[in-house]
Amino acid sequence: MDAGGHPEDLTGRRILVVDDDEDVRTYLTTLLEDAGAEVFAVADGDAALDAARVVHPDLITLDLSMPGKDGAEVLAELRADEAVAEIPVCIITGKPELRRLIYDRPVAPPEGFMTKPIDPRRLLADLRRILYLADRKRHRYLA
Repeated sequence: MDAGGHPEDLTGRRILVVDDDEDVRTYLTTLLEDAGAEVFAVADGDAALDAARVVHPDLITLDLSMPGKDGAEVLAELRADEAVAEIPVCIITGKPELRRLIYDRPVAPPEGFMTKPIDPRRLLADLRRILYLADRKRHRYLA
């Protein structure tokens, strides 16, 4: 653990990467695997929902602008499904102007939001923080 109480890496974490851009999926997969995570990557919203229910990852990175179901629709469906509603989500988008799509909906907001281009250090720090807070929340419910 570092001085802030956060895990130093992502070893043992399962992360679902959702982005329609193959280069972004590859980049994120490599970055997260290098940090120790087990990564599952999908290219669209329907595949994201299926994978979330099967893999039950510790965290989901989610693009907003995708063909078919966009990230806002995926987030709403995740939050409405009791089996996966508690999985933390970090939005990663190249179109920050779409932010209103997620915050104008009557669902719990994502646990994180980042714009592209991705700063790898900031992304890893944000994901560690999200996971740390999710773990603390989960432990409070179990105590």
